[in-house]
Amino acid sequence: MSVTREYAAKAVAAALSAEACCEPADFRSGGVRVFELTTERAGNPLARRFSVLEHSLSVVSMGSGVVVGATSGLIGWVAELFGNVGDADEAFSLGVLNEASRRMEGRSLRLNGPYAYNVTSEEDWVNRRAPSGYAVEVGGGELLAGLEHADWPNAVAPRRMAQGRREAVVAVAVRGGAVVGVATATTDSDTLWQIGIDVHSEHRGLGLGAALTSQVARGVLDEGRVPYYGSSINNIVSRRTAQAVGFYPSWVSVFTTAG
Repeated sequence: MSVTREYAAKAVAAALSAEACCEPADFRSGGVRVFELTTERAGNPLARRFSVLEHSLSVVSMGSGVVVGATSGLIGWVAELFGNVGDADEAFSLGVLNEASRRMEGRSLRLNGPYAYNVTSEEDWVNRRAPSGYAVEVGGGELLAGLEHADWPNAVAPRRMAQGRREAVVAVAVRGGAVVGVATATTDSDTLWQIGIDVHSEHRGLGLGAALTSQVARGVLDEGRVPYYGSSINNIVSRRTAQAVGFYPSWVSVFTTAG
């Protein structure tokens, strides 16, 4: 299957709506909409395979309206807080998010973000090669054998296996026989595969991160899946890396994790 821009947009909307217990059209509507997150969302094959908390809050926008999701124990105050929001921009304002964060801390939960997420397609992908003196090898999870996973926290995370995710595409950068960078794409859902990347500090600023991201994204596209890349909105270096290989903005999200 060719991953076009249109296909990528539909795949993202389908996954996000499955997770927010709404319809894809709700992301195209203006204003702010609040939905209750049901336990059934964990079994939806379109949703990403993340841990489902008993108490969860998410605030998501694909550029038009904002979809807010909350579990039953939170839906009362969440609907009141976000129901008084005047427009989509205000839903991500410091005042609203700080109040939501304060209430979540009372349940030992952390509100994360906003995070910016980007995708690429066959039309947009850019082929970036490794800088002189470096070699990049692309394959599967076997390339991670022998590596100390703690050295690559963004590319490799043990919790993924417990969630049913695996590193389907792996790229390693080598210089002088030593691995100096790792990028992976994990099977977050049947359609969306997430890219994570780490480069040793002394080898940054040379374009190595872009080369690794480019080659992993190529492997994902070849599998007919949509590569996506997320980072905090203040991580300018990471966002530039994604843009350098053809990734473009797709959605913004705030979400809870265990504190």
